[in-house]
Amino acid sequence: MKLTFAIFALFLIASCSNSNKADFEVKAELQMMDTLETRLDEVKSWLDKMPLSEIKERKDIVNHNLDFIESYHKESGEKVDIETAQLFDEYKGYGKLYGRTIDAYKHIVMETEELYVQLKTLKESAHSKDYKKELFLNYFQKEKADVEQLYNYSKSYLYRIIETDLMFERSQKRIEEVAEKLKK
Repeated sequence: MKLTFAIFALFLIASCSNSNKADFEVKAELQMMDTLETRLDEVKSWLDKMPLSEIKERKDIVNHNLDFIESYHKESGEKVDIETAQLFDEYKGYGKLYGRTIDAYKHIVMETEELYVQLKTLKESAHSKDYKKELFLNYFQKEKADVEQLYNYSKSYLYRIIETDLMFERSQKRIEEVAEKLKK
């Protein structure tokens, strides 16, 4: 009887320690995925801060203003001073940045959505322990690489626009002042 009780107690202790170890592994795996989800959330916040419609509108305004000023100078034969020429170059740079971002925007949105789904699936498999630890880590490393690649790609377009927003607005104001002077 004592032997049966001792075996039962050992079995209970062993199963509890395995359960605690499994719970710890699940928590660790979920924390790893949370770091990736945080990166995706940041990309999503950039998409929310700078919607495609606003980027397109800005590009159209840049193109319109530049076309007007350039056509005025061609027709009038008036030379552009160095300060205005530098302003034009800066302003054209914003137009190019907006154009490249418009081209990249759809890819960023689609990749973000796809990675959210993949992370959700990986989280569900962590809860249900569908994969052995090594296989899970392989999947996690692939997702990590994909999220980092998207993050860096998005940073070079979306974040760059957000980061230069105040400079663009100042440049926009100065260009509009130049255009108003030319209209008179």
